[in-house]
Amino acid sequence: MSQAQHQADRPSYRTLDADGLLCALILVPPSFSRNRFFGMFEEPRLRKVRRRAARVRGIIRQLLAQGRQKAELTGEAVLEDGQVLLRFRVEGMSYDRTAALSQLEAAALRYALHRAGAGSLEDADRAMVEQALARLGGPSLASAQG
Repeated sequence: MSQAQHQADRPSYRTLDADGLLCALILVPPSFSRNRFFGMFEEPRLRKVRRRAARVRGIIRQLLAQGRQKAELTGEAVLEDGQVLLRFRVEGMSYDRTAALSQLEAAALRYALHRAGAGSLEDADRAMVEQALARLGGPSLASAQG
């Protein structure tokens, strides 16, 4: 098989919705395993999405105390550029953390916390996350799986 033929046979992830992928990787990380979707993570924009999702999952782990001391959310503010600034603290360690998230990242974080029984979820956050996930499923994803 020639290299051109091999390239033509590889699935294209260029049309994959980055926001939908972000939500999927935050809410169900194994849904797009690196082994099964290796080509997806060769795309620079999707590698960035994977890093963003990992960062949000790390915050979720801290807020849910999965394997460590629990962090407490001490503040949340929307910045001028639309980002959501979160402040949280781990009391036993005298550890404070601040994270600036996009509106979608913050909505997915609240969605995940709500699913884990650790918070409320506003309709706007639910709609934002579910609309992003809906854009992920469809013909482009089915053809990308090859």
